[in-house]
Amino acid sequence: MFETLQIQRFSFGTVYKVLFIAATFSMVPLAVLMGLFAFFGAETIVWNGQHLTGLMGLIASPFVGIMMALIFTGFLGTLFACGLWLYSKFRPLHLSYTR
Repeated sequence: MFETLQIQRFSFGTVYKVLFIAATFSMVPLAVLMGLFAFFGAETIVWNGQHLTGLMGLIASPFVGIMMALIFTGFLGTLFACGLWLYSKFRPLHLSYTR
């Protein structure tokens, strides 16, 4: 059964935390998949302007995923936090959740 929670305003830290968790759990597995492709010779992992293939591509792929998650969180988190702050000036946000 869903319950509704009314939120007047998100804190900036909450927006960054939620976005970082979502970005990490989506970007790191994608980067590891690209690392598997790089292990077999595809030029899918780039670090410092150089394509990494073989074992180095596989080893570097989780770090590339974490870097991507940090960059997306920093950029998009700021935009989302500002957008939610503006939205909170007009009306509260209603979230539905289950326990």
